[in-house]
Order: sequence, then structure tokens, then C-alpha cells
Amino acid sequence: MGIVAFTRELGSLGTFIAEELARRRGYRFVRREILEEAARVAPLTEDELTRLVESPPGFWERLSLPARRHFYHVAARVLEYAQADDVVILGRWSTLLLRGVRHAVRVRVCAPLPLRVERLADRLGVPRPEAQAIAERYDQGVRARIRQFFDVEWEDSDLYDLVINTERVTVEMGCQLVEHLLDSPEFQADEASRQEVRDRALAARVQEALKSDDRLGPVDLHVTAQGGTVTLQGVVFGPEERRAVLEVARSVPGVVQVDDRLTVARMPLR
Repeated sequence: MGIVAFTRELGSLGTFIAEELARRRGYRFVRREILEEAARVAPLTEDELTRLVESPPGFWERLSLPARRHFYHVAARVLEYAQADDVVILGRWSTLLLRGVRHAVRVRVCAPLPLRVERLADRLGVPRPEAQAIAERYDQGVRARIRQFFDVEWEDSDLYDLVINTERVTVEMGCQLVEHLLDSPEFQADEASRQEVRDRALAARVQEALKSDDRLGPVDLHVTAQGGTVTLQGVVFGPEERRAVLEVARSVPGVVQVDDRLTVARMPLR
């Protein structure tokens, strides 16, 4: 059993490697389903969610509540799919959402820009300058969103278990490299690692519920979960807001108990 999370530069053959790996292993390949399901929960279309993932944010959007809310819509769906094991997840921040999970192999696929432009131009039937603009726009968008939500650099090799440069590595070779890690003892699932994924998924669903509640959207809390117990940390303004937070958290399916570590701050008197 295993999880493989891919991120890829446009034109790097990363999609082909991910799809072929899923076929070879008999794993489920997941990409579009994440945004389709998130769109059913969020008041957004799939195209709008795609822009959230792949387009750079404007200045005000970086600070906006909807961006954080929609982040949790996507994150919750990614982690829900990861719970099932035997899955290949392409993009959607999966490599970062699953960082630190023992049985999740996190892969970045890249290639030199001129080679990617050539591939895209041939595949899309567009001139080279247009293909380069498409590749650069995609790279810029993904890089900016990862900075916005994770405060890391997309290209940082320390974030991944494997970086594949397809300038010389073929799709077949790429699959073999990933499978070597999947079959290694260090990447085998155990109950603790499966529970880690379940806990992260539950915490993301609680965050999603809190951000989706009109009373609580602006409230930023640290949420963790362990075996059905959800711990809430952070600042709320007044007892009513605290009660609302606890009510919403307890209503999320899978939550058995809520550990309330909230700090109640009162607005200063004028």
C-alpha cells in the first residue's frame, strides 16, 4: 500500500509519469476529482478553483478570507483521497500536505525550460513563443500559490523525496525510480502513518468548517487532530465566538472530542 504525490512543471512529462505509475501499480490516479469535489462544497466553479491553485494571487487576495477558505476546501479533499492508500495524486499541493507522512512518496518532475517549451509547442500545436508564455505563466502561478499558503519555494529539492529531471530520464525510468522508493522499507505504511493521514484529514475538515461559517471565517486557529480528538488553539474574541467555534468543530463528522485551548480576548473599551 502506498501514496505517491506528484508536482510537476508544465511540459516536464510529470503527468505521463504519474498516470503510467498508477497504471503499473493498480493505484487510483487522482487530479481533476479533487477540484470537482471541492467545487461542490465551495461556492466556486471548478475553473475558479483551478485559478486558485495555478494562478498568482493579486495583492488583496493574499490577505483575503475566501483564499484561505478555498485552500481548506482543496486540502481536505486531497487528504481524504490520501486516506484510501494505493493512490497517485497529481498536484493540488499534495506533496506539501503529505510532507512527513512515512508512506507518502513525494516527487517533483522538472525539465529545462527550452525542452518544455518544445514539448508544449508540439503537443498544443502553438508557436514556440506562445508555448513559452504558457509554461512561464503556469510556473509563476504555482510558485506564488505555494509561497502564499506554505511559505516555501516550489523548486526547493528538500521538500521532496525524489526530483526527476526528464531531460534524459524517460517516463519508464521515472516510474522505476518512484517504484524503487515505494517498495523500500523506509516508505512502507504502518498504523501510525495511516493514522497520521486520517488525523490531518480530520483537522483539515474542521478548518474547512470553521472557515465556511459566516460567524467564524476571519478567525485564524491552529487545529490538530489525534485519533478523533481535535485540539483548538488560538485567540477568539468573546465567549459567544468561543461557543460558536466549539459548536462547529464538534459538528464535523469524525470528531469524537474537542480539546479547547482557546484564549478569549476581549475588545478594548473605547
